[in-house]
Amino acid sequence: MRNRASLLILTAIVTAGLVIATAANVPQTPPAAGSDADWREVNDAWEAGHYPDALQKLQALLKSPSAPQYLERAALLTGELFTTTEITTDGRNPAISADGTFVSYETGQAASLKTAIVSIAGAPKTVATLDGGGVVFARQGARYARLRPSDNQIVVADLASGSTAERPIATGNLLKTDLQWIDGGLVFVGSEPADVATAQIYRVAEGGAPEALTKEPGSKAGAIVDPAARALVYQTVAQPRFAAPGADPAGGRGRGGAPGGAGGGRGGRGGNTYTLVNVAAGTTRAIGGTAMTMSADGSSVAWVVRDGDTYTLKRAGSLDGAETVVRTGAARIDAPSLSADGSQLAYQLMTDTDWEIYITDRAGAHRRLTRDIQHDVLPRFIGPDRLIGLMGEPRHRRSQIYDLASGSRTRLFANNTVRTISPEYIWVPSADGRRIVIQADRDGDTVSTERGVSVVDLAQKVTVADVLARVQRQLAVENELRARVTKNFAPIADRVRQVVGKARINRVYDYEKALFDFDSKHVSQPGNAKAVAYLEQAYRSFGYEPVLQSFSPPQAQGNQTANVVATLRGTENPELIYVVSSHFDSVAVGPGADDDTSGTAALLEAARILAATPQPATIVFASFTGEEAGLLGSREFVRRAAADKWNVVGALNNDMIGWGSEGARIDNTIRYSNPGIKDLQHGAAFLFTDLITYDAKYYRGTDAAAFYEAWGDIVGGIGSYPVLANPNYHQPTDLIETMNFKQITETAKVTAATLMYLASSPSRVKGLEATVSGSGVSVKWTASPERGVQQYIVAYGPETDPLRTRVTVAVPQATLPSLPAGTQIAVKAVNARGLEGWDWARTVIR
Repeated sequence: MRNRASLLILTAIVTAGLVIATAANVPQTPPAAGSDADWREVNDAWEAGHYPDALQKLQALLKSPSAPQYLERAALLTGELFTTTEITTDGRNPAISADGTFVSYETGQAASLKTAIVSIAGAPKTVATLDGGGVVFARQGARYARLRPSDNQIVVADLASGSTAERPIATGNLLKTDLQWIDGGLVFVGSEPADVATAQIYRVAEGGAPEALTKEPGSKAGAIVDPAARALVYQTVAQPRFAAPGADPAGGRGRGGAPGGAGGGRGGRGGNTYTLVNVAAGTTRAIGGTAMTMSADGSSVAWVVRDGDTYTLKRAGSLDGAETVVRTGAARIDAPSLSADGSQLAYQLMTDTDWEIYITDRAGAHRRLTRDIQHDVLPRFIGPDRLIGLMGEPRHRRSQIYDLASGSRTRLFANNTVRTISPEYIWVPSADGRRIVIQADRDGDTVSTERGVSVVDLAQKVTVADVLARVQRQLAVENELRARVTKNFAPIADRVRQVVGKARINRVYDYEKALFDFDSKHVSQPGNAKAVAYLEQAYRSFGYEPVLQSFSPPQAQGNQTANVVATLRGTENPELIYVVSSHFDSVAVGPGADDDTSGTAALLEAARILAATPQPATIVFASFTGEEAGLLGSREFVRRAAADKWNVVGALNNDMIGWGSEGARIDNTIRYSNPGIKDLQHGAAFLFTDLITYDAKYYRGTDAAAFYEAWGDIVGGIGSYPVLANPNYHQPTDLIETMNFKQITETAKVTAATLMYLASSPSRVKGLEATVSGSGVSVKWTASPERGVQQYIVAYGPETDPLRTRVTVAVPQATLPSLPAGTQIAVKAVNARGLEGWDWARTVIR
């Protein structure tokens, strides 16, 4: 899987030193005596992926007199423990007022950028919609400030008064950005229009004039200011923060920095130069390092220094204290966070291959807080004995609350669905510690720009009735999925079982071991050519006639690399093509046992067990090269296929499927653009294998992207994203001994079963149109290209129930009654085997 900058990066914006409400204490209530046996049955069924059984048992427990003793465990198994309210399904850059009564979020881009301010004191209610972005809330109460985009002036409003009337603060003609609150006023980075090469940090209060807190030359960024503006830290940057007069301003809409120690970043390599300023004394000192942070009271700063292979965590008094070494050594250190009074310092430290969270006090005593296989990162104090942190790989992290006194941890947020999972991007707590705002993909759609914004109330836990309703919803959805997909597979279920029954775990191990022994298979390394030769021989041993798609990217050793392609020609519709692929190359620094030798091993086993069972449509098995060098092989494959006018109607791509060391479950994630293929893969998993499957709408940054770009919404497949807990991702330690070969084998079986349905059923119909007339709605579409199609299902209904009404026709057209605008219309074909098309073609009446 290619690690691209465009992939979503989770940013934690948290104010240090917050006081969490007493009711939000997180240690879980010990189960009552006699409850363990019943709970174990629920948990065992859940962990085995037997969700209907688990949910039915859970429903019974929550309806019993003993329901209260199961509440917390049931809530955390199925979703959130704390009351969570979704504010919007389309927002970003959330913020929350200090008293936890108002939330802001941004929507739109550039000139259309808007900020909504929502009251959350009761039911969420939007109280203001503002042009532009960059709203920052005060450190106390419910005031906000922003840079008004029409004139780049600072304006403030007091929401507690019930009014959103904005008052300007005079700052002359200064250009401004990076607005943030301090006690009694605001600070910002500003430049005189005549000298944009110099930017200073200014303090201003209502009724006063701006005062420069710095005087050093250069342009300043990343300011951290203590509440009383006695001390501040900044970096000097080469690029001016503002455009020269007459050009579009580069600044003016910057989001205020998080006060009181929201610093922290990737401190692994390189370094920065910070300037620490004693404002009253007018003195400065330079500090080299990364991940600078400040305690909420402004008394202390901390940062990380790297010197060769040695990492050192340092701290100092922000005004005149000497530097102190907290710890030093070869282990990587990052993301320091000071408690409000600076007495404790939390940070993440790399132990072996994964991050763990540690805490060190002023006396230098170290305490390890976490012991997980997954990464534990970005700790932030939200009280003297509370931390919030994140667990997982950057593209799938879950927020956790740590009680330092008891050592307990409670997950904060989830998606409230059995199958769909997706990342959290930002969490921001209120200053009183009661509420936390989270930006996340609750619907699992990581492709669209829409993001959900939710508020978690740490002082209010869900009730038995809440969790029971949640369980009933989940059970209904899971039962519907299972019933529908079981019916779909029924005509070919016996043949599928025969094919997947041929899969052998020892074969999968042999493929993996052979490829692993070539070490790095990056296009620049000798192992790439060895892998090409091995794959060609492997496909040939299964009875295929593989083709090498050779090409010459500049970084390839010997100026050549190749995809390896094998074809299982269709028996009835050979012109219709389904492609299943994985990349066999790895990063240059390691053998890539998981990324993506695991996907390649599963692809080979799927090709082997299908070799003697041709399907009605053609299946192409494609082993791609050069994914880690820029998706080179998949783009070359698609370029050739498009030039040769291949009729590719569906595609599966598997990438990173072997890691399973964080638990006993055999599980993986369906990464898809097409919801029909997604549901088929879930069905293939629970009907024919032991694999437990999740799903996330995701294809960017992978080999699936080229198929989407060329043929649209036809993509499915399996990969570790967003269940990507493998700490060895893109590391030399991505080794064969970390692989779960049963998991790889079960994934190969899901792939083969999915391919059999796709290639045996009608593809999605094309050319669907709906025309409204006085007599009703005329619907027509292009006849299915598959031989043996006998009828079409036409479904229609409102957006909330789009398949409510169904009719069947024998020809590619239908006349429906008069229907209101917004009605959804969907069509799929059914063939002589009784197999329905794997996805609906859809349109909407306008």
